[in-house]
Amino acid sequence: MLILSIDTTSEMGGVGIFRETDCLASARYDGPANHDSVTLFEMLERALAQSQLALSDIELYAVANGPGSFTGIRVGLAAARAWGKVFGKPVRSVSILAALVGKANVTTDWAFPILDGRRGEFFLGCFRRITGAGSGADRTKYEPADAGWVLNPDLVRAFLEERLADGADATCLARAHDSAALALCESLPCAGRQCIEGTLMDSIAAIALREERASVPQSDAQLDAYYIRRPEAEVKWKA
Repeated sequence: MLILSIDTTSEMGGVGIFRETDCLASARYDGPANHDSVTLFEMLERALAQSQLALSDIELYAVANGPGSFTGIRVGLAAARAWGKVFGKPVRSVSILAALVGKANVTTDWAFPILDGRRGEFFLGCFRRITGAGSGADRTKYEPADAGWVLNPDLVRAFLEERLADGADATCLARAHDSAALALCESLPCAGRQCIEGTLMDSIAAIALREERASVPQSDAQLDAYYIRRPEAEVKWKA
């Protein structure tokens, strides 16, 4: 299956074209995430040219839906949904928090991906290890235990201490370019810490492929932006 993976949620994003899990082409973006409305189509053109494919060849659109840049998230989702509708192909959204866990090498009871949410707060994901019916690495998977949080450092620390009070172990995850999240991870009561290098297009594509093959239901609402914290303008508009 040919997959177009899109991440416009942060300054470490881009697009990638994958055949199953093999990367055929990629175009990385290093710059302000709110400029993705301009650069997304340029990156797509470069990736298509590199892979010698047309947009109509894509069989699955995998798009990061947040948390991250409000503008960037909307741009990525709008483009993926439009292409899916035009070409009659499925679209899958994947959270950046899930993509971080998917890219990490984690075996602890819990995985806590952390992103700088600005304003002195952090996005916190809470993923519980589950055991599947496979063997080896296929038996260890993680599922979200809740919808995610936006917390200041003291509340992040208190949250983890409460979750780990029964002696469970955990790994905190942060992206290599996210200096604030990396610094916070160092102060948290986690048995392990991992710094995730590079982009997340491969993990986004892999998660979307797995869910598509498993026919995991995904509603239109799940293709909406996953802000965790809604922008003030949107909250007032919905009110």
